[in-house]
Amino acid sequence: MDRLRDVVRAGRRLYLPVQDWAIGLFGTFARRGSYVRERIEGDDPLRDAPRAAVYVHFDKVGIVHDYVVHQLCELVGAGYRITFVSNAPDLPAESRTRVQPLCKELIWRFNTGYDFGAYKDGIASIAGLDQLDSLILMNDSVYGPFWNLRDTLAKIDVATTDFWGIADSFENRYHIQTFFMVFMPNALRSTAFKDFWSRLLYIDHRMWVIRNAEVRLTQVLQEAQLRTGVLAPYGAVAATARERLARQTPPEFKRAAFERFCAHVMKDGVVNPTQFFWDVLITDYACPFIKRDLLTSNPNNVPGTSRWPEIIAAHSSYDVGMIARHLQR
Repeated sequence: MDRLRDVVRAGRRLYLPVQDWAIGLFGTFARRGSYVRERIEGDDPLRDAPRAAVYVHFDKVGIVHDYVVHQLCELVGAGYRITFVSNAPDLPAESRTRVQPLCKELIWRFNTGYDFGAYKDGIASIAGLDQLDSLILMNDSVYGPFWNLRDTLAKIDVATTDFWGIADSFENRYHIQTFFMVFMPNALRSTAFKDFWSRLLYIDHRMWVIRNAEVRLTQVLQEAQLRTGVLAPYGAVAATARERLARQTPPEFKRAAFERFCAHVMKDGVVNPTQFFWDVLITDYACPFIKRDLLTSNPNNVPGTSRWPEIIAAHSSYDVGMIARHLQR
């Protein structure tokens, strides 16, 4: 059996680069001129701010939910001039009205290239990228922040960090998770950062985007000797979670699911920390976000996710009703 697993792994290592090359080749020739449908001027409340943010939105019917407005308000409160990029099939007047007072510009585009296609178009719309103090890339795949975003950003050691995120991961290869990233001047002025975005293809293949955009971005910047940092380093978070699990005794009716979860987490392999360690991230590392799909679909069958309202409410004054209203929709 071990021999078979080794053969399968070797086959994947050979197959995936070929697959990615073929998908990229198709994406190069299939590209249209622009994926932007419309540009809408915002009120631009921070016109002279030296900080910028690209915020990516998607909703099946184009609704801008309360939790999204809260995130935009937090970005403005932290001094960031926002470019709002929506990949939604529709962007109705009500949604535009909710966003315009908080943003420099609204870009409504086709959902080609997923979040990274939107990040690329948003970054391209920012003049004077080299002169910025920092740039945030953020999307609406998380709820929060549960605390003042300005306070979370103040934890960044700007003297030793060129790009930063909330959580990192070793799935595929090491990378900072891209639902929230911050880039400092050294990164923004680097050839590596500029080349990454100029060369990035608009590809509609989820795993291609994960490997060649989400993971590759961190790899490219690290290869250029740019320094990274995260709020909650994977090793520390995993150690805390495993120590806590070792002390737990679940009720009998939950024992089977708990043991399956422990077997997955306690092994030497890596898991997605924002899924498997979501509660530890909040309680022990002041992680200001929780992944939306953990609550909507729980793709990894993580036990105990129903505790999210009490855990968030016990550690912050965040209005959990914003999450509940979105889940009801």
